[in-house]
Amino acid sequence: MENRYRHTVFMVNRTHTNRPAQWLALHFPHLALDHHGRSQEQEDVPQAISDKLAGRQCIIDLNTAAHDAGIRMGMPVGAALSLAAALQLSTRDQRAEQDSMKRLASWCYQYSSQVSVVSPRNSLLLEVAASRRLFGSAETLSERIKKELGQLGYRAVSGIAPTPEAAHLAARHGLHIRTAGDIRKSIGELGIDSLNLSANSIKSLHKMGFRTAAEIFRLPRKALARRLGLEVSDYLDRLLGQRPDPCKSFHPPGSFSAGMDLPETGHTQGLVFPLNRLVQELCGALRARDRGIQVLQVRLRLDKGEESIHLNLQRVTRSEAHLMLLLRERLERLQLSRPVKHIGLQAPHFLPCAVVQAGLLKETDVDSPDVDSHVIERLQARLGREAVRGIRGLEDHRPEHSWSLRELDEPASYSIRPGRPTWLLPEPRPCRIDDYRILTGPERIETGWWDGRDCRRDYFVVRDADGSTLWAFHEYKPRSGWYLHGLFA
Repeated sequence: MENRYRHTVFMVNRTHTNRPAQWLALHFPHLALDHHGRSQEQEDVPQAISDKLAGRQCIIDLNTAAHDAGIRMGMPVGAALSLAAALQLSTRDQRAEQDSMKRLASWCYQYSSQVSVVSPRNSLLLEVAASRRLFGSAETLSERIKKELGQLGYRAVSGIAPTPEAAHLAARHGLHIRTAGDIRKSIGELGIDSLNLSANSIKSLHKMGFRTAAEIFRLPRKALARRLGLEVSDYLDRLLGQRPDPCKSFHPPGSFSAGMDLPETGHTQGLVFPLNRLVQELCGALRARDRGIQVLQVRLRLDKGEESIHLNLQRVTRSEAHLMLLLRERLERLQLSRPVKHIGLQAPHFLPCAVVQAGLLKETDVDSPDVDSHVIERLQARLGREAVRGIRGLEDHRPEHSWSLRELDEPASYSIRPGRPTWLLPEPRPCRIDDYRILTGPERIETGWWDGRDCRRDYFVVRDADGSTLWAFHEYKPRSGWYLHGLFA
């Protein structure tokens, strides 16, 4: 999907492969409400968004539960709270909405290499003619994208048309316009209030007696320009595909950062649902860039203070299921001292990701490195990173000093000494040599005088009455006696 040499601006009626363009417009009519409400699984909680209108805070968006409680658009905040004491009221954050649009554009990039963000209209534009071979018809792709956006917590309406301006209108009215010649017929019956013109132009057209777009289409462009200026005629030409309509192409970033405000959550189980939506959004952006991650961070903002979860993976991945499995393991071990008010997810660096093609019969190679790394990552998530470590060999003849712990991503350098077990007891255990039968030995070890831990020992391979093969030594210095030190497989 990714094309480094893609033009920053693309044209209205043709793609770079010279095929007729087809634009899919996604409009988010409830972006402000979705931004605040998608952290909750229940939809029966009254929610509303307020903003300043005419000098006072009023309701600008609300969900069905709030509407059923009697709250209406434009209602003052005080009146809304008096109708529903349980109303979850949030103040509109336009900057956060713009950030949401950019993240959604990154997510949509997996379905089209030409994506444009139209922030003033809360809309995205995708050129989907080039995506037909991968994802099917534009209608099929539109339904798929809307369904998956719904799983992320965003409600979108869509429309398809040969020009960007026509696609915007098609999205608001649920239209599918196949060719440029169908634009006049499909949009002609729409009222002029639907057109993306300034309020003054709309007012002037009303005064002139116009009611539908078809009535304006019949006017000569020159006469229309003389009466209303170039704005209306230029807009109609771009709408009908008679003039190029350059759109700025969106370039997705190589990192991810997103968060959600939460109703105060005092248990970690309540964090799984919003975290799952953030991970889904992240993995969509990773698929769009054909990238993966190896480092992931979750930040939990409490009433006072902050908690964080860090994942350092063994291998680069973009699997939603695997990431959520590890995060659930970590959440089970987390003890919250206070309720959580905000959850954030950051992936600072996208990395090249090698995706292995799945087998036809869904067979799993249990000896593959991915299986090993997934097991290690689950153990680290459940037991803690410090509890799962590797072993590094050291050049020392004393068995208890011939190894040290290492991080799993560090190289494991060691040399194999024949006749020695790989399993040592935590501490040498006193024993009676008469209870064992000596198989081989002795191996004399006399060293360590330079570091104050000098020893003199004779090691033997012995077998007990049950048939187990053990490693024992007779120590002369610093203490005298027989000891068991290891077990053979």
